[in-house]
Amino acid sequence: MRTLKATEPSPAGPSSENVLVSMVEAIKHDIIFGRLRPRERLIEDELSARFGASRHVIRSAFVELERIGLVTRRPNKGAVVRDFSVREVEEIYDMRSILQAEAVRRIPMPVSAEVLAAVEAVHARYCDAVDRRDLKEVCTINNEFHRTIFAACNSKYLADIIDRMWTETLAIRCYAIGDPLLLQRSRSEHTQIVQALKSGDRETLVRVTVEHIYPAFEAYKRAHGGWMTDEPAAAPRPRPEIVAAKG
Repeated sequence: MRTLKATEPSPAGPSSENVLVSMVEAIKHDIIFGRLRPRERLIEDELSARFGASRHVIRSAFVELERIGLVTRRPNKGAVVRDFSVREVEEIYDMRSILQAEAVRRIPMPVSAEVLAAVEAVHARYCDAVDRRDLKEVCTINNEFHRTIFAACNSKYLADIIDRMWTETLAIRCYAIGDPLLLQRSRSEHTQIVQALKSGDRETLVRVTVEHIYPAFEAYKRAHGGWMTDEPAAAPRPRPEIVAAKG
């Protein structure tokens, strides 16, 4: 008699693991594309009906979604979509700009043929997804594009820190993907980054890498300013100074 593995679908339907993965991905994209709003509660009964999942699987999904920074679990209240104050978002983005600028300063120039080929291949897939208006794919490949670049900084610890902050700001970063103008701007800036790597233009590479993160941040603030904070909106903070190291 054939024995089913724990991760293999049973004849009666999909496995718990497959349901968990599907649920996490679906909720993640609902948050990224604004179908679930910050502070909105995730209702277990609704998720059970939608995915045919047990409460154990639903709560496991909440744990994973909290790990990647998209929801907050509250004792006896379930899970809600994570929200940020304006001050929190500004501080996160200040730190992202510092860390990402430092990462690209550390990329050896001229960049290796292997790194350049990898970045160009991901960029080509990104452009194709933009042309097809496949926003889920755009979001996924966008992450891959930047991770490929930061991994070339020859500091795993720095790349890991950036990746943690990258994951934490997922909903903020991807928020502007649905805006056609911002999406085309992102594509143009990706192209500038690739060209800077090819030409060894570190000054442009650092500048565009930092400037690239702010349009989505500003769009997020404009769209959600009414509920993002209980404190008065702060005056715009200056961008951290960008000084490109030579080499």
